[in-house]
Amino acid sequence: MASLSDHPRIIAGELLAWHLAAGVDAMLDDAPHNRFLEAARDSSGPSELVRREPGRVSNGETGGSARVIGAASPRIQASPADDWVREARARASTATTLDDLRTVLANFDGCALSRTAKSLILADRVTENGILVIGDVPEADDDRNGEAFIGRPGALLDAMMKAIDVARNDLVLTTAIPWRPPGNRAPTVQELEVCTPFLVRQVELVKPRFILALGALPVQLLVGRSDSIGKLRGHWFDVEANGHTTKLMACLSPAYLLRQPMQKKYAWRDLKSFRQALSVR
Repeated sequence: MASLSDHPRIIAGELLAWHLAAGVDAMLDDAPHNRFLEAARDSSGPSELVRREPGRVSNGETGGSARVIGAASPRIQASPADDWVREARARASTATTLDDLRTVLANFDGCALSRTAKSLILADRVTENGILVIGDVPEADDDRNGEAFIGRPGALLDAMMKAIDVARNDLVLTTAIPWRPPGNRAPTVQELEVCTPFLVRQVELVKPRFILALGALPVQLLVGRSDSIGKLRGHWFDVEANGHTTKLMACLSPAYLLRQPMQKKYAWRDLKSFRQALSVR
């Protein structure tokens, strides 16, 4: 029987379990934020900006000062949501390496997801004529570790690739959008439009021979197909990027297969077809 001194600990454990069941899997701040209100504000453009002085550092210590342009300053003209998409395209095009692209994304304020996610998920190396694997959105383990396909989905991906004689080191791993939506919710249309130029730029920089799309979202953003993964899986598509054509195959994602293990037989059929394409020189 638990003692009275254990009672607060039991309550805290039950409360934590309730939050996990509700989809709250990361503590982002001490105070709650209305993310729906922030998203609505972002969709109409930046109405309040923080101008960083040279003395301001990222760990929260301030050597200079930060001036908020808002109520006490002349109001900045609101920009439509399309302005953020144009800005994303312009900034993505300036990146000549993956490191450049990571820096661009780290300093891009046009997507609210960057303020709620812990990590930025991006391809970490270039292997021309190799295999680029693109997942839907970062999973919770990806966000915590800063790398795509970590945890159980990553272990299953390794097993899937091993079955067709492909090692993890032969893959370049990324996700369709670079930040995990809070609570694992679906990304909004505006978030997808803003993130698409950065995904396209990754493809242009990596220059893969093949793309394995693990989920429907990469196909939607790169090819423009909005079908379900059930209809897309097993099919090949052409991705045009910077004058370079890459073959893309859609397949069921490891995260989905962990939830629906009976679907692994379809994934195996698709992987065998993918393996056959790899063997053609």
